[in-house]
Amino acid sequence: MRWLEWVLACSVSMAAVAPGCRTARPATSAAVPTPIPDVQPAAYQAPAPSVPGEDAAEEEETLRLPPLDAGEPEEVPLPVSAPSVEQLAASVRLHFPLVQQAVAARVIASGEALAAAGAFDRKLEGASISQPLDFYENYRHEIGVKRDTYWGGETFAGYRVGRGDFEPWYQERQTNEGGEFKLGFLAPLARDRGIDENRAELWRAQLERGRVEPEIRAMIIGSVRDATAVYWQWVASAAAYRIAGEVLQLGLDRADYLERQVDEGEKAQIDIVDNRRIIVSRQAKLTDARRKLEQSAVKLSLFLRDDTGRPVVLPLALANVTFPDALAPEAWGEQADVPLAQANRPELEELQLARRQLAVLLRQANNETRPRVDAGLLAAQDVGAPTSAKRDKSELKLEASVLLSVPLERRKALGKARQLRGKIAQLRAKTRFASDKIAAETQAAHVGLTAAAERAAQTTEGVALAERMQAAEERLYREGQSTLFNLNLREQQLAEAAIARVEALYDYHVALADYAAALGFESAASLEPLARSGF
Repeated sequence: MRWLEWVLACSVSMAAVAPGCRTARPATSAAVPTPIPDVQPAAYQAPAPSVPGEDAAEEEETLRLPPLDAGEPEEVPLPVSAPSVEQLAASVRLHFPLVQQAVAARVIASGEALAAAGAFDRKLEGASISQPLDFYENYRHEIGVKRDTYWGGETFAGYRVGRGDFEPWYQERQTNEGGEFKLGFLAPLARDRGIDENRAELWRAQLERGRVEPEIRAMIIGSVRDATAVYWQWVASAAAYRIAGEVLQLGLDRADYLERQVDEGEKAQIDIVDNRRIIVSRQAKLTDARRKLEQSAVKLSLFLRDDTGRPVVLPLALANVTFPDALAPEAWGEQADVPLAQANRPELEELQLARRQLAVLLRQANNETRPRVDAGLLAAQDVGAPTSAKRDKSELKLEASVLLSVPLERRKALGKARQLRGKIAQLRAKTRFASDKIAAETQAAHVGLTAAAERAAQTTEGVALAERMQAAEERLYREGQSTLFNLNLREQQLAEAAIARVEALYDYHVALADYAAALGFESAASLEPLARSGF
């Protein structure tokens, strides 16, 4: 019983394997392969042989994925110095998870291209069919190799042997003693000649490998811009923390002076109480400034990472970075460089490649509307002792064929073509809007940059004036010609002027990062000002 089940299972599985060659396929010229259309980088390149494990190592190097336990700051050694904005940008490019996510698209696109190239792999096919229990007892075995070609056709070669007693109507299954060798090809003459489904998918996948590159660039540009803004926020918080400490120190230094003045009868006791009130108020402001600094350091750790990809939280001891001077508004020109932005921005390049992908698919859809006309040639030769008295299987067999298949309504292909033309129209409008948006973003960023540079100059002058007024008021107070109330006002005005300058410098450097991103640069270090004078 088990033997019978095994025979039935083998018969079903072997019958499901398609033996021999296919007999119907679209037509094209068989002589010269059709050149690949102008869809760069569309030309197929066969993958180079690789050592087992080499691809995995390459992908691991490309992804640079952090370990699974990333994000445990207690295990990360603290840096010995504060990073520069250039070092932060390098950390973002190498270790920021969103950038790594975008970079992983390279592996996906590479896999798609490899899978599409697999349509042209050689296929080994075989079958073994035995008929041991019947009036006609026979067996047949065959094996062959076939491959779809880059010019839309198919080549095949194979060997088969058929022995035993065959039904009179199945005599073609019988071969000579040595079996039969055969080879042949099919070539499209109309449909699938210049493009077919396999080539369309291959070219689309190759264009996809190019399309992910501007997508990665866009992610790097946006991530570096965000990281730069958070970095300058940390620098601004550090500056505000130092200003709060310096203003507090003024009150602390004045406490000893007031005690001596009260003992000598030069100042009233109420001045000591008022100064203590000032100190407590400024201590509270210092505490709040420290909170903001520590919070900004935590936010910065999302972008600042060590070599293993773990976030690095900068301690208070490293909060000693100062703002570089702001350049004059004239350094950035009178108008935004819109043509440079439209040439550099990755969005337009990505849309262009997406449009070329749709053009490939549209060409394939139009190809499917054409009739399928295939020309085929088959050569077969039996070898060995003849198995029939007529020796009808010993001669060389040559068979030529023309196969025709015509879609009448063609609604499927026409519907695809209509869809793709609509998508191309959508993409054309999207590209036009993206170009206009890039121009608007560049102009807005340039306006913000020049205004921030002008404001930095104004607040710098404001700090100098506030310092003069505070020094004059302190001198008058020590001479007894002013009050502690007036001196406190001057010190507050000085602190406010210093904070205003910090805010202006923060806005300037963030605007600089915005302008660099609008122009399509990965960091503000790539910008070249017209002049170097600053404030």
